[in-house]
Amino acid sequence: MNKKRMFFISILGIVLLCVGIFYWHTQRQANYAKTRELFAPIYEYSGRLTPEEQKRFSEFTDSIMNVEPSVAKKYILPKREMLQLEAHSMTLQRNNPELMFMNSLPFPTDTDVEPYKRYFSILALIAKTKLADLPTDSRKSIISHLDTLGKRLAKNSVEVYIQEIKDTPFRPRQKLPTMRFGVASAPGEIARGILEADGLVLPEDAKRGVIQITDLYGNTYEVDLDDPADTGITEDTTELYAKIDRIFEQLTDAEFQRLSDLNKADRSAEIEKLFLLE
Repeated sequence: MNKKRMFFISILGIVLLCVGIFYWHTQRQANYAKTRELFAPIYEYSGRLTPEEQKRFSEFTDSIMNVEPSVAKKYILPKREMLQLEAHSMTLQRNNPELMFMNSLPFPTDTDVEPYKRYFSILALIAKTKLADLPTDSRKSIISHLDTLGKRLAKNSVEVYIQEIKDTPFRPRQKLPTMRFGVASAPGEIARGILEADGLVLPEDAKRGVIQITDLYGNTYEVDLDDPADTGITEDTTELYAKIDRIFEQLTDAEFQRLSDLNKADRSAEIEKLFLLE
């Protein structure tokens, strides 16, 4: 093969590669445009929504989630835009925690939405932290603190749930209280198989036994239903909620910018102060 032929093949290969890259880039930009148009209505909702706005938003998000997976994978955004969408969506959920129950008919009126509000606060802050113009080590530090708060929130919620179970009257086939945030799995009933309707009665020394509960992080809790002692809440619920609320309100875009302007030592100290302050 002579040099001219090799040169021609090389040029042809480069041209084909450039055409391929151009086509791929054009298609990707077109997909970005379609995705932006699809998700644009989400940014029309913010703050505390009215019941009618909540209904419209829920119907809109349901329509998106029902898209076939083969179609959904075509709708992509650049990483930063995805994080911006996540931060906005989680903040919206934080301000309207009822949204996640909109498809439950009827709405579970006894559901405690307060821990969900703080959970969405943490998710929104994680997305905002990833967007912030901060050194990698500072972002990792903030996200680590936020992850720890999430684990504390789940543990607190599970402990409250366990205490609710222990306070439940001992009846045949007693159902457990409504599941709450943080609980991934729990048995459906206490004292299964004992039916007063069948003429069976509970002996005086009947025991409910031990049940196992798993939280969303995979931690398991063995609960002795016959132990009269209170479970004991590790962390005061009100104080934990207040701390998460304070951090959410303090970690604004302006605060992230202020942190980015500090030197490394001062920034590290400010981050620790933010999360350690009670």
